[in-house]
Amino acid sequence: MYLHRLELRAIGPYPELVSIDFAALAASGVFLLEGPTGSGKSTIIDAVVFALYGGLAGEGSTHDRLHSQHADPGVEPFVELVFETGAGVFRVRRTPQYDRPKQRGAGTVRQQASAQLFRLASPADAVGEPVSSRIPEIGLEVTRVVGLDRAQFLQTVVLPQGEFARFLRAPGEDRRKLLQSLFGTQVYDRTADELAARRREVQAEVESADARVRDALNRFAQAAGEPEATEASVAGTLDALRVRAEDTAARRAEAVAAADRARLHEHDVAARLGARSRRAALLERRRALDDGAARVETARDRLALADRAARVTTPADGLDAARVRADEHHRRALDLRTRLGVPIDVDVAARHADLAACAASVRHLVAVEATLDERRREHSDAAARAALLVERVAELDRVLGARPAGRAALVEEARTAAAAAGDGEAARAEVERLRRVRADLDARDAATDAVRRAERTVADRRIRAEELLRAEQALRARRIAGLAGELGAALVPGDPCPVCGATEHPDVAVPQDDHPDAAAVDAAADATRAADGALAEASAVLAVERADLERLRAAVGDADADVLAEQVAVAVARVEAARAAAIRVAEVEQRRLAHDDETRALEREHTTVQAEHAVLVGTSAAEGERLDHDAATVSEARLRAASLAGSPWVAADGSATPDDRSLAQTVRQLDDLATRAVEVTAAESQAATAAQTVVERTAEVARALAEQGFDTVDAARAALLPPDRTTALQAEVVAADRERAVVDAGLAEPAVVAAADDLDAGPDAALDLEAARAAHVAAAERADDAVRSAVSASDRAEAAAGCAVEVDRAVRARDDTSARSRAIVRLADVANGATAVNPSGITLGTYVLMRRFEDVVAAANDRLRGMLGGRFTLETSDEREAGSRARRTGLALAVHDHTTDTRRAPGSLSGGETFTVSLCLALGLADVVQAEAGGVSLGTLFVDEGFGTLDPETLDDVIGQLARLTAGGRQVGIVSHVEELKQRIPERIAVRRTAEGGSRVTTTV
Repeated sequence: MYLHRLELRAIGPYPELVSIDFAALAASGVFLLEGPTGSGKSTIIDAVVFALYGGLAGEGSTHDRLHSQHADPGVEPFVELVFETGAGVFRVRRTPQYDRPKQRGAGTVRQQASAQLFRLASPADAVGEPVSSRIPEIGLEVTRVVGLDRAQFLQTVVLPQGEFARFLRAPGEDRRKLLQSLFGTQVYDRTADELAARRREVQAEVESADARVRDALNRFAQAAGEPEATEASVAGTLDALRVRAEDTAARRAEAVAAADRARLHEHDVAARLGARSRRAALLERRRALDDGAARVETARDRLALADRAARVTTPADGLDAARVRADEHHRRALDLRTRLGVPIDVDVAARHADLAACAASVRHLVAVEATLDERRREHSDAAARAALLVERVAELDRVLGARPAGRAALVEEARTAAAAAGDGEAARAEVERLRRVRADLDARDAATDAVRRAERTVADRRIRAEELLRAEQALRARRIAGLAGELGAALVPGDPCPVCGATEHPDVAVPQDDHPDAAAVDAAADATRAADGALAEASAVLAVERADLERLRAAVGDADADVLAEQVAVAVARVEAARAAAIRVAEVEQRRLAHDDETRALEREHTTVQAEHAVLVGTSAAEGERLDHDAATVSEARLRAASLAGSPWVAADGSATPDDRSLAQTVRQLDDLATRAVEVTAAESQAATAAQTVVERTAEVARALAEQGFDTVDAARAALLPPDRTTALQAEVVAADRERAVVDAGLAEPAVVAAADDLDAGPDAALDLEAARAAHVAAAERADDAVRSAVSASDRAEAAAGCAVEVDRAVRARDDTSARSRAIVRLADVANGATAVNPSGITLGTYVLMRRFEDVVAAANDRLRGMLGGRFTLETSDEREAGSRARRTGLALAVHDHTTDTRRAPGSLSGGETFTVSLCLALGLADVVQAEAGGVSLGTLFVDEGFGTLDPETLDDVIGQLARLTAGGRQVGIVSHVEELKQRIPERIAVRRTAEGGSRVTTTV
């Protein structure tokens, strides 16, 4: 991977835009990134790492250091990097999360992080093809195209401060953790742990399988009734149980058959004795029936005579009733004629027809007669209404003539009010403008107070941060002063001294009582960083408040609050006047609309009144003619109906004469006469029907007497029986018939017939029921005993067979589990170093790391041979390192001093030697990681380390080794503030602080 161009703004100490052309810088292969301590050199490397992976280079670095505290809070911070890999040329742009001022009002709002990735046709391409704008997708894509994740990138491309010597001097266990995370060998440890857990699981499964076999054998022994059972004895015991069950089953079958034969014999004896008793009882009942047969026949004859008599008396009773009804109808018809005055010789039906026809012909004129008076009054009212309509038309003509003048006055009033309301919009705009200025005045005063509070907060936090920094520096000084005592306390007799390497310690330094430990120093450093963060946060708030105050001051200018209040009052008065005029315009418009509605209503009324008068005049004459015609028709009909109603038949009832009766009264009289005629006709018809019924019933009674053999009806009535007597005789006959049927059926039964044959064949002594019952009971008891024995033997055999199946299943499961467990146990022992062939106890993960570590040491020695006069080489060992309390990891590291041909601990090297050896180790580690990443091409390398510990000769060697890296086309950037490097490396990036507190970048090519 090659870096082409980096741009950043508002990042770390850089408030302005910074642009670095790495391609031009690295033309000779090596360039220098120099500047004073704390000026921002490492921030450039942080920017590269942030652009690619969204994180920083240092493990303890936080994202708070990204957003510059020296830049305008409204400026967006960003980092943009153009880089090239085997997959192509890409440009990535990221903005960190930061707080920006609100667009409206005071305060800040949190702006979320963003990212964009583009594919470029060439490094000079300014646009490119968008790849993604989602942060997770960009992280995965960058890892894919670079071929390294962030941890590998920091070990191969960026070598941060302090990481070299820490890796060189780290105990074997710490080095194992670092290499494990770098090479991703955790999978081997997880595999070994998983195999160990699986080993414990399968061992538990084997023990559980053995327990299941023991439980199954115990259940089999209990089911078989044996004291104990073994796997070998299960089959023999099961066969013996099956033979025993078969024997008891045969005995049970024989006992059950004998019991069935005894039961059948007992039942046969009891049935034959019962049939004999039943035959004797039936014969006795038949003799009783024969004795009462004559009495039953007499009752049967008497019931038959009463039945024939009832067939005669029933129609005779009907004849008597018909005669009574005929007499009643005849008398009623005579009474009606007498009461109505209808002579006997008058044809009532013909008279009824004349009356009905006359009433039908004049009935429709009754309603006409009832409306004559009302129609005459309406005709008179219509004439009066026509006169009133003429007067209303004249009045409407006068009112409509005066309407145009009133409407013109309303239109003029509305125009005047609208002119007064036209100034409202301008007045409202002026009010809003003045109110905004007033709000800005108030906001300016509030912002002034906020700035004062923020300044006090910044001053307080700066004092607190300085106090904590001085406390931290004091602790560090005390710790350094007492470091000899701390090292002496950690010495173990026989171990080499980490300073001089001696194994004898005649005068060991003792730590002071108030000597601070590393935890206290770290706690003080954490407190200092927290105070710095709080100070930075307060400074950011102060910058935001000051920017807000300046904006408000620029917006307000020299406005005065009192003058502004007077202007607001004048503008408000104009707004109120315009609002009142607008209300008056609406009111006048409503009045004009109401005036127009009234005018249109008067015009519609004028038209309606004229039309109504014309219709009224036209219909009045026609209605007069129809009224005269209807009155004449009613008078003629009344005379015709009155003449028919006044006949001699009805004059005797004292009704009115035809001259003073209305047509309705005459019609009602005709209807009444017709109703009376109908009543007479109906009564005479019912009398005739009743007389015919008497004739028919008389003939029916004569036929019944002849058929039933009676001379007279009285003779038949004499033969009838009372109801209770009839019921008693019927019950006697039915009981006798039922008893006869039962007896005949019983004697015909096969068992009763067989009993008669049995009595004829031999004496009763041959049937002994008690002896048969005793034999049956004894056989049943023997059968029950046999059944219980058979069931017990069968159940035991079945239970034992089921338990035997469980035993077999448990044994097979145990064997399968044992076979499976052997392979897992063997794999777990191998992976965890617990086999006889691995006495050192090296685990699988440690073995893989040892091989990788050997490659790292070999790559480091290739570079170390050309430095320090070839004096040192690195060697690996599986021995425990000095001072290490961890288990043997096989990753111990020693320095072979070829001058004295001795092995030294890495902690015994001087500062310059430590830097040189650790740099070679870091470069070797980078080579191996690069190879592990699939041969990724690493075109750019940053070395961020303290070169000030090297003497000139060693510095030449180190620079020479770094120059070797550029032979293959690599770009090597050295981050240092050593003055001598400026003379050796002409291409450099110079970082300097500014008077405002930030930093600026100058590039020399």
